[in-house]
Order: sequence, then C-alpha cells, then structure tokens
Amino acid sequence: MLDNLKTLHDAIVGGLRDAVAGMDFIDAYPKLGRKIPTPCIVIELSEMEPGHDPGTGQTSLIGRFQARAIVDPMADEAELGVRELAARIAQAIHAQTWELPVTPAKLVQIAEDPFRPHLDTYLVWLVEWTHEFDLGDMMPPFPPGGSAVVWGVEPEIGGEHASAYWDPAQDPQDTLQGIGASEGDST
Repeated sequence: MLDNLKTLHDAIVGGLRDAVAGMDFIDAYPKLGRKIPTPCIVIELSEMEPGHDPGTGQTSLIGRFQARAIVDPMADEAELGVRELAARIAQAIHAQTWELPVTPAKLVQIAEDPFRPHLDTYLVWLVEWTHEFDLGDMMPPFPPGGSAVVWGVEPEIGGEHASAYWDPAQDPQDTLQGIGASEGDST
C-alpha cells in the first residue's frame, strides 16, 4: 500500500540515480528552461488506469511511467549515446519494485520520442513501463457485535410474535412449511 504517489516517484528517481552512475541530472517533472543539462533523464507518470481491485477499500491503479533519455545532438556519437542511455534505463527499471509494495516494473516500450515540442532541439528516447499499486488505507473491519436481522411474515409480526421470526442466513424451509401448513389447513 502506498500513501501517495510522491513516495513512488522519489523511489524511482533514487533508484535510477544509483543504477545509472555518472548521470548528473535525473529528476521527476523538472522545470526545463532554454538550456537543458545533458545528458539527462526526466521521469513522469503519464497515465493511470484501474488495477485489480484487492477488495480492501484501497484504490488499485496501474501507473504508466516514462523516462526520457535526453542527449545534446552536437555531442560526440550522440545518436548512439541516446540509445545507450535508453538501454541503461531499461536495464535499471527491469523487474524493479524500488523496495515498495508495487508490482515489478513491466517494460512497455523503448523508442524515439518525437512528441515533446520543447525538446525538439535534442535527441530524446522514451523508456516506458508500468507498475500496479494500491493507494490509500485499507478499510477497517466491521466492528464486532451489532444487531441480528430476522424476518417475519405478516400477520405474525411484532414483539408478541418474536418466536415466529427466522434468521435469513439459515434455511427457512421449516418455518415456511409451517406457514404453508397452517394455510393449507384452512382450505
């Protein structure tokens, strides 16, 4: 169970910083200005869809995460470098749980990413993966005790007919046969 999405984002960023040695800039949702420090890795949660409901009152979600490998196209061997960085990201996230209660990372794609206009002057490759996780607290169990639910059939209802009531969780055949027999006697 996760309390919030920030915990997962922080764990992913920390895990990638440990796994991709020598990378100066790895962050989630950074404010990118005109000049981006390259090479760098930028993380975001791009989509969430319903997960497999655990029946605990928690919200189960499948989060689609994206890491963008960003490289200066003027750098030596930039075309190979951006692909190498994307492959290193994929290795780092493979089956990773970041020591959190999430399913192991499932790789979705590794591909060139031409869909970010503000990054058009850079070489950008996208590494996409999913985690399933449950958000929020589990619902507390129902308190013990409570009142019993019993059924009665009119006209034999009310306090004076308490012995004619039955528990709906039990087989009512004996009670119903008794009711049918008294009706059958009158015909």
